[in-house]
Amino acid sequence: IASCLVGSEMCIRDSYCILCGVASSGDALRKGTCVNGVEIGGLTRDEAVAALREGLAGETVVDGVDYAALEVVPEVEGVQPYNVDLSAVLGYDAERAVDQAYAYDHGGFFFSRGIRYLATLGGGKAYTILPYAADAAQVTAALEASGLLGLNTTVQTSYALTEATLDFTVGTSGVSVDEEALVRQIMENTAKGDYSSITCPLVGSAPDPVDLQAVYEAVFAEPVNATLDVAEDNSYTIVDSVQGVSFDIAQAQEMLSAAQEGTVVSVPLNRADPAIDTATLKAGLFRDVLGEYTTNVSGTSARRSNVKLSGEKCSGVILLPGETFAYNEVVGQRTAEAGFQEAAAYLNGETIQELGGGVCQTSSTLYCACLYANLEVVERYNHTYVSSYVPLGMDATVSWGGPDYKFKNNTDYPIKIVATYSDNKLTFQILGTKVSDFEVKITSQTLAVIEPEVKEVPDATMLVGTTAVEDKGHTGYKVQTYRHVYDGNGNLISEGDEAYSAYRKTDKVVRVGTKEPEVPAVNPENPEVPVLPTDPEGGTGG
Repeated sequence: IASCLVGSEMCIRDSYCILCGVASSGDALRKGTCVNGVEIGGLTRDEAVAALREGLAGETVVDGVDYAALEVVPEVEGVQPYNVDLSAVLGYDAERAVDQAYAYDHGGFFFSRGIRYLATLGGGKAYTILPYAADAAQVTAALEASGLLGLNTTVQTSYALTEATLDFTVGTSGVSVDEEALVRQIMENTAKGDYSSITCPLVGSAPDPVDLQAVYEAVFAEPVNATLDVAEDNSYTIVDSVQGVSFDIAQAQEMLSAAQEGTVVSVPLNRADPAIDTATLKAGLFRDVLGEYTTNVSGTSARRSNVKLSGEKCSGVILLPGETFAYNEVVGQRTAEAGFQEAAAYLNGETIQELGGGVCQTSSTLYCACLYANLEVVERYNHTYVSSYVPLGMDATVSWGGPDYKFKNNTDYPIKIVATYSDNKLTFQILGTKVSDFEVKITSQTLAVIEPEVKEVPDATMLVGTTAVEDKGHTGYKVQTYRHVYDGNGNLISEGDEAYSAYRKTDKVVRVGTKEPEVPAVNPENPEVPVLPTDPEGGTGG
């Protein structure tokens, strides 16, 4: 019996050694081995790692518990816990799980492997692992999405404008989230499988220093006069004035440095009214006639039509302070499509028929009105020859693509040009606002007179002793005009040269007859009776 018992023990021992050797053989995991329900049995280590990564990707529920929601509790009065969504953050340590299963199947003391092998004969071992947060940037993004990182009980200094002061409410200290510590704590807790609520780490936070330069730039305003917003059709709306605002930065800094948290500091404001506020502009807008001038319009109906049309194109134009009026730009090119007709005009000393002939009378009349309105003339040219409709030195010639007439609104208020045409008279008025009474006088000095010479041209079609004026000619002049400005009491305010004008002379052309008169033949029978010319047909003329 003893021999049998000894033999049986040896048999069992040998069989168990064989079993342990079988358990140690191969590099695959035991059939039925799984991790969180993902089958990895029969797979090598690398195959198992790949299978786990694929099978657990995006999974946050383990054994019916969803680990994606993490509660973070800020210990701040009145602040509720935050739920941080970790669904895009959590991952699994697949390598560690596979190493654990492989070690169970193939590792450890040789004789213990058989026992583990026998334990899994009915099916592979099932493992459970929990997800964890491994990427700090992803954790930070999840915290930002929850709004937790914006938690800050610090009250920043604020300010508000009153009529007389700039009131600063000094901020108060508080707490904010210690972002770095919170991220680290979440990563450490989830690595240990601890998903209990986390008390949010906080740090003390003081109000930011006040950037007084930035406040000054936000508050500061230059005083701005009320003005007009003028449309292309010369309609307009009033743009309100702006009151100037400023404060002393150094004074404000001193006051804030001495202030306690939560107190109100009132820094005095410096307010400056504009020269022209909205009410003042409304009351004075286009109230006064600053300057006016009228000329008589002569010539053909076409010329008179051109003068009237160009005046209408100027009428209603509004110029804001500092703006410049350009005649050619306003009137436009003189074309038939624009309504202009052919009329007499000068070109290189010759009188020609030209579309828009006569528009120089319009520009000259406007020029005179501007002079009496005491406006600044920017560009003006005199005609080649003296004009009959304005005094010497007070004309302004224009031509499309050539000379232009320009003036600037050098007043503080908007001005409006008004033109009227009636009874062959063209009148321009400059409407604006007189801040004080004034009167302009224009005087002129003739520096030189260049008399035309008389040129006689023989004419064989005219009898000797007869003459005819072909061209009356023009007297040339050199003229200096002056502008004198007087106040309402007649006192001279200013005076100066206005313009220098040089007009050419053209010679007078007289045609002189050279044709000798015919002398009738004498009748010898009766000397008192002239002999009539003989008709070619034999009769007598008559």
